[in-house]
Order: sequence, then C-alpha cells, then structure tokens
Amino acid sequence: MLMKHSALLIGTALLLVSCGGSSQGNVAQTGLPMKLIYLISEEKEVVAPVAVELALTDEQRSRGLQFREFLPRERGMLFIFENEEPRSFWMKDTLIPLDIIFFNGSGSYVSSASMTPCTEDPCQKYPSAGPAKYALEVVAGFTEQVGVGEGWKMAF
Repeated sequence: MLMKHSALLIGTALLLVSCGGSSQGNVAQTGLPMKLIYLISEEKEVVAPVAVELALTDEQRSRGLQFREFLPRERGMLFIFENEEPRSFWMKDTLIPLDIIFFNGSGSYVSSASMTPCTEDPCQKYPSAGPAKYALEVVAGFTEQVGVGEGWKMAF
C-alpha cells in the first residue's frame, strides 16, 4: 500500500513539474526557480516528492509565502541558507496555515512545526530545535499526513 501511495505521489509531482505550461522551464509564477525535492523515510523509501520554489536570497527568504491564498499539497517553498545555524520563522502577512520542516546541512530532519497565520503583534516565532541549513514550508497537515519526523531526510 505504501509503495502504491508513493508511486502516485511521485507521478503527481512529476506531472506538476513537467507540465507547468511555461516556456520559462522550471520557474514558478513568482519568478523563483523550481526544483523537485524528495522526502525520504527512515526506511529509505521515497515517500513524498514536493515541487518547491527556491528562496535563495535574503529578499526571497524574507517574503517567503506571504500573501498566498492557496498552496497545493504537492508544492512548497524551500529556504536555502548559506550556513547551518538555529533558525526561526514567523507568519507575518501569511494568509494560510503552513507546516515548516527544518533540515541540517546533510539533509537530515531537525524538527518541524505547524504554523498559523499571525493575528497579533508581535507574531509568534517558530524556531528550529537545532542548527538547520534548509527550511521547507508546505501546506498545513502535510507533515503529519506523510509522517515526516525523526530519521527522515531531504534530497534534491
């Protein structure tokens, strides 16, 4: 059953990435580069491919998924930092609930959190449980539904 589910997820993600309908190739509507990443379970099975927009600069990381009204389940944003250190995110001007998953420099799971849109000032902060080089934002509930946690890895 797990393999059948994995094959369906992989096929859906590949279809999303390859059929973007854009002559620009792997570029999101926001102008950010796109990449297909894989979340790999502790049992070393590719369980969840995710088509991500890459946030590579301070400006891109600062804007993140602000003002988005919808995020498909198979999509997300991968924040890539130059170094590995404790990270903290907030949901300022973010309209939809998200999950955040932190990974270290080798792609190993550090921690995750479910984040809700900010409704008060100051906004709640969502810190990593340890040093992280990558932060993946996906639609709320994704982490629990897929089962991402201790022992998982991210690869691209």
